[in-house]
Amino acid sequence: MRNLFFRRTKLFIGVLAALSLVMISSASAHAEGEDDKPTASLYTDVLSKYVWRGYALSKDSVVIQPSMTAGYKGFSLNLWGNFDTNAHPPGNPPPYSGATWNETDLTFSYSHQIYGELSGTVGGIYYALDSTDDSFEIFGGLSYAFPWLTFAVTGYREVSHYPGWWIQFDASRNFKLPWYDMSTDLGMTFIYQNSEDNTAYPDPNDPDQAFSGFVSGQIFAALNIPVWKFITVSPRIGFAFPLSHKANEEITLMSWDTQANHVFGGVRIAAAF
Repeated sequence: MRNLFFRRTKLFIGVLAALSLVMISSASAHAEGEDDKPTASLYTDVLSKYVWRGYALSKDSVVIQPSMTAGYKGFSLNLWGNFDTNAHPPGNPPPYSGATWNETDLTFSYSHQIYGELSGTVGGIYYALDSTDDSFEIFGGLSYAFPWLTFAVTGYREVSHYPGWWIQFDASRNFKLPWYDMSTDLGMTFIYQNSEDNTAYPDPNDPDQAFSGFVSGQIFAALNIPVWKFITVSPRIGFAFPLSHKANEEITLMSWDTQANHVFGGVRIAAAF
């Protein structure tokens, strides 16, 4: 476990250094006025709960989730992590507890404007997880920017552990506000899960079978407040809920807080270059 921790730390530092170089290059290109320049952004979320696809992966604690993204000509690399200030994972005894950095995700993707307002994205996500097997997903999706909202559908396929499919449907809209360049983000997400691993996601009605069906929905809102040229502060709130009685039982079974409905909120501090 100690060696694994050091390997993940080195991976995090290495990718962080690479992204930092891209951020420096982005700032330099911006200063020189180049049209085809790299982009970079970073943010940190401080939230009352970690909710992933409807499942609560924290309990009675604050989570801190830093993220850094570098992009160039449609290609993107993102490093994201989760620090739980007082982790209470299930288990007797639990695999770990207290203040813990328990997840690091590395996402790479390529996005392209296909035609008009239709765009496509493909990529992969590596999940480095504590006290369970790491996982790797590949994904692909389409999005269309209508005048009144942006709609997207994305399919995720787990290819290492916990085999199965996730299909995510998103609708979102950004509204400009008439004060100080502020804006608000509103959105909703619905997720269909088709697991092939009954040990990871058992069907609550038949534990010998894996869960399959619409699992969760989520609505969210954020207020974006510019505080400096590159800095934005965004208070946010979300509500995640099951989409069926079976999903209610599944989410209750798998969530750290043994609840099916989750209200969570916090603040994001973001910088874009």
